[in-house]
Amino acid sequence: MVPFICSSCGKEIGLYDGVLSWYQGDGKLGNFTITHRPGWGCPGQPRNNVSRDLFRVASMKGYLAFVQYLISRWGEGYVVDDDDSLRKVMLQLNAHLHESIASLLG
Repeated sequence: MVPFICSSCGKEIGLYDGVLSWYQGDGKLGNFTITHRPGWGCPGQPRNNVSRDLFRVASMKGYLAFVQYLISRWGEGYVVDDDDSLRKVMLQLNAHLHESIASLLG
């Protein structure tokens, strides 16, 4: 499996040891990051105020729920003010999901 890499410390993260977090406020979404859970000796992203367990978002159902969340926020008028961070998170999630599906199919 392709490992998840912490946006804060740069080290690998186990599927159950990480969180996806971001900032939501003032009509903006940004600073999307995958980091270690608090308590792992990693500073994480204290500015972020929304988070999801990495193992949940890295499942097909959780990934689609995250995409639906983003679409709903955009429908409410929110904008992504840091598209590069969202792109990096989506690339990591996509690589994980691709490998998961490929291993199921053989």
